Amino acid sequence: QKAMFMFGVFLISRVWSLQRQSVRSTLKKTVQTQARDPRIVAAFSMPQSRAEDEEIETYLEQNFVASTTKTDSGQRPPTLPSGTFRPKQSLGQNYLSDQNYVVKITESVEDDSKNGNTVVELGPGLGALTRVLLASYPEMIAVEIDKRAVDLLNERYPSLKVLHSDVLEIDYTKLAQLQGGRLNVIGNLPYYITSQILFALCDHHAAIRRACVTMQWEVAQRLVAQPRTKPYGILSVVFQLYARPQILFKIPNTAFYPQPKVSSALVAIEFLHPRPPLPVDPKKLRLVINTSFRQRRKMLRQSLKGILKSVAKTLPDDWATKRPEELRPPEFLKLTALIYGYRDIENLDPALESGYPVWRDPSSSSSSSTVDNL
Repeated sequence: QKAMFMFGVFLISRVWSLQRQSVRSTLKKTVQTQARDPRIVAAFSMPQSRAEDEEIETYLEQNFVASTTKTDSGQRPPTLPSGTFRPKQSLGQNYLSDQNYVVKITESVEDDSKNGNTVVELGPGLGALTRVLLASYPEMIAVEIDKRAVDLLNERYPSLKVLHSDVLEIDYTKLAQLQGGRLNVIGNLPYYITSQILFALCDHHAAIRRACVTMQWEVAQRLVAQPRTKPYGILSVVFQLYARPQILFKIPNTAFYPQPKVSSALVAIEFLHPRPPLPVDPKKLRLVINTSFRQRRKMLRQSLKGILKSVAKTLPDDWATKRPEELRPPEFLKLTALIYGYRDIENLDPALESGYPVWRDPSSSSSSSTVDNL
């Protein structure tokens, strides 16, 4: 019995040793793969000696949990700090864990720092993108709502400027003024507030040069959709009036932890600049667009019946029989003008054309106090 017991102990210790060797081998391959990108080498220097190798190995084993499923690139990437940090469902946290996509996303940021433009990362979480970005953009700013992540980022990257705030409460116009140039925004957007964040960026369109953000694949399709297609809607019209949206590439759900049920996409949104003021009141335009798409397949004379009655107007016959899903984005400007008239462009205050809530949820107000702390 004693011999059997000792043999059992030997088998258990042997299995444990083999498992540790497997984890060590996987971690080492992951580090070596990351080292192929020169910017990652600059941000996270690779070990050269055995002692340094063991130190890195220990750090990774203590701070990360290996994913149980391989990503499309065949890696088992590190995901979350072990034991102390778990994603909050209430915040829609899905952390990017595939290093190949980390590199692809960070490469999409166009270096415009020479013109005074600042990189702003929305929701950095554990810093998967931050670590690479910081090497190229040391003056970047991160906006994070989760206090746990803020503390983690401050500890790992002392030189990083971190704003502990909701991305919906940031005054991007004031932030751009403080930084002395327009903003280049990057981030992995939570699915449940993606549209609100996009509309918040649109409200500050004059302060933002470009946004490269990941979002649910279906939302990305709406941004670039054309009339007479199923995805075409409010997002399509608004962002094609204010910007040039483009889907750069699709991202599988296996690139995130925890894995969402849907795929994502990286979308580049190039805000038009300089951009002439809209010929109609943006708030009236918003009302017309939103009301129209509540009954997207009905004729405008029916879907806009309430608005037309409130202003005691009727649409011309050639407009009354059209449907919202048929109209191109510029045609919504004409439709709004038919109902409310054009505004006096010559006497507009340019300062009032951006930086005020129009498209986002009116209940979310812009806050400048967090920005002032910079």
